[in-house]
Amino acid sequence: MAVRSELETRPLGELDGVLPPNEVHVWHTELVIPKNGVAALLELLAPDERDRASRFKLESPRNEFIITRAFLRLTLSRYVNIEARELQFRTTANGKPELTKDSSVQFNLSHSAAIAVLAITRDRRVGVDVERIRENVDAIDLADRFFSPQEFEWLRSRPAPELIPSFFSCWTRKEAYVKASGEGLSIPLAGFRVMSLPGSPRLRLEVYNNPEESRRWSMWQLELGPDLRGALAVEGEDCRVRLGRWP
Repeated sequence: MAVRSELETRPLGELDGVLPPNEVHVWHTELVIPKNGVAALLELLAPDERDRASRFKLESPRNEFIITRAFLRLTLSRYVNIEARELQFRTTANGKPELTKDSSVQFNLSHSAAIAVLAITRDRRVGVDVERIRENVDAIDLADRFFSPQEFEWLRSRPAPELIPSFFSCWTRKEAYVKASGEGLSIPLAGFRVMSLPGSPRLRLEVYNNPEESRRWSMWQLELGPDLRGALAVEGEDCRVRLGRWP
């Protein structure tokens, strides 16, 4: 019998690479590092990644890209026991990256405004999304274009101070599911909704006219900071989520 998925209260402390099959590890980090440390991280990147970094015209986004890729490589290397600079990736037909070796380790990366979040699990599809709350968005217009009718009405009912944070909560939930499914833009965003459960970080997915797909996934709201919104989608039910801050 499946064990109810849960958010583990015991946080990740050490990056030891131990990943039981019933766990999902979520690491997050601020994309800030002393200037003299960026060169060392750049050495961990593959030639194509260094080439992409060189094309950034501004230093801040260039450094964020370098730190994000190094964060991905250094973290994954502990789980697959391969040197960070030796990791190789490939891209699926729908644009989702995966490891060329030890494909049992599944991962998904998201970053927004100087923070990155990486979800890692085994033999399960996984998707994660994070957004820093920004006031310069037309939440109602975007929701009308991309949310389901039920989500749109829910957002319109929110008190004014909660409108923007609620928009980003809903947006990250939908993005996490789309990224986990691996189907990319072929999934119509208005074709499903993700609902919060009172008093719980758990979320409930409803894919309209497809109850089997709705039951295929477990989802959580991630608490990463007061000005952040994040969500996680994982294939299956018998799993628990553990959160950790990358050194």
